[in-house]
Amino acid sequence: MRTDIVITGIGVLACNGLGRQAFWDAIANGRSGIRPIDRFDASEMSCQIGGQLWDFNPDDFMKKNIVRTWCRHVHQAIASARLAAEDADLAGAGYAPDRIATGIGTSVGDPVEGYYEAMQAYESGGFKKVPRLSSSRFSGHSATVNVTIDFGFTGPAITISSGCATGLDSLEWGAEQLRRQRADAALVGATECPIFPLSFASGCSLGILSKRNDEPEKAMRPFDRNRDGIVLSEAAVCVVMEREDHARARGARVLAKILGFGSAAEAYSALALDPEGKGLAEAIRLALKDAGAVPADVDHVQAHGVSLEMYDRSETNSYKRALGERAYRVPISAVKSMAGQPYAAGSLLGLAAGALALDNGCICPTLNLEDPDPECDLDFVPQRSRLNDVATVLVSAMSFGGTHSALLMGRPEQ
Repeated sequence: MRTDIVITGIGVLACNGLGRQAFWDAIANGRSGIRPIDRFDASEMSCQIGGQLWDFNPDDFMKKNIVRTWCRHVHQAIASARLAAEDADLAGAGYAPDRIATGIGTSVGDPVEGYYEAMQAYESGGFKKVPRLSSSRFSGHSATVNVTIDFGFTGPAITISSGCATGLDSLEWGAEQLRRQRADAALVGATECPIFPLSFASGCSLGILSKRNDEPEKAMRPFDRNRDGIVLSEAAVCVVMEREDHARARGARVLAKILGFGSAAEAYSALALDPEGKGLAEAIRLALKDAGAVPADVDHVQAHGVSLEMYDRSETNSYKRALGERAYRVPISAVKSMAGQPYAAGSLLGLAAGALALDNGCICPTLNLEDPDPECDLDFVPQRSRLNDVATVLVSAMSFGGTHSALLMGRPEQ
């Protein structure tokens, strides 16, 4: 018998909203968080805009010695984990610490702080001057480590790094711990801090970053004919999951039910995507099969929607291939049009937007979709939110090199 897994808490740090409700207010009203960056001097870069966590102060969530010792991706992970745990009232659930699984993924992490400080010390005084915690500071795994320490959780723990699919893959790992009775609750998520000089320089060199510096809020334009690239952003999202019977027994508020998950690789190219969208289509088909669902059961799609022509067109073809005629009737929106591209955390921004759509009966818009790409001819909910009774949401994630994941979740039965 299948074990039903539900989401009971979501903690969001996004450039356009800190916390679940602030994030929902921003995306429901079509508010972007993209602005000129001030983290470093980007005046020589072709792209000078990004989605920083403008109002985030790590001192509000952790002790100063943790802030001093660890890098920003750790700060974000702890803060979003705390928001998720509070949202779920996890402390009041009574679960033993060794029965809570933890998995915080990252693709880029935050290598700049620890790495450059260590390099400066090494160049000035050799290895004896290098801070002893240097390699740990910019390790991606340091986010999971610090969350387990902050909460005292001693159950299964992991760090997953699978590009933009990281968030969904971390969530599926957590759900599997619950299904296999290895844990009673799972705190999973993703954190990303790609706003540093080398990240921007490499994106500019590759030509994938938007140059719309004079209109930052209009720069992310998924599925629009006039898109000119992505906008990098910071973000962290954590999710609390429990077995449904446990959650109901303790009177928890259930935000969404996990129905099915699928993952697939294209094996096409490390740099280009299959234009026919076969990989993501297969991930979607597997998610529907896992859920015992058919295309007609999908009420809404939270798209990867990354504002690159190759990705947008491949994604559009994926929906046509996987959903058939249903693809033309289901509303699809891209939350990255307002929150930017935070790599590992992006799919969980989509999950949060989808869960809130289930709860509010409202689908957030794809901002800046003014002149649709004729090859992206589906219903991408342009410009304004739409009232819509939503019972199921499909969330898509597309990673570089063609490794893709998809998740189907549903409105909880009351």
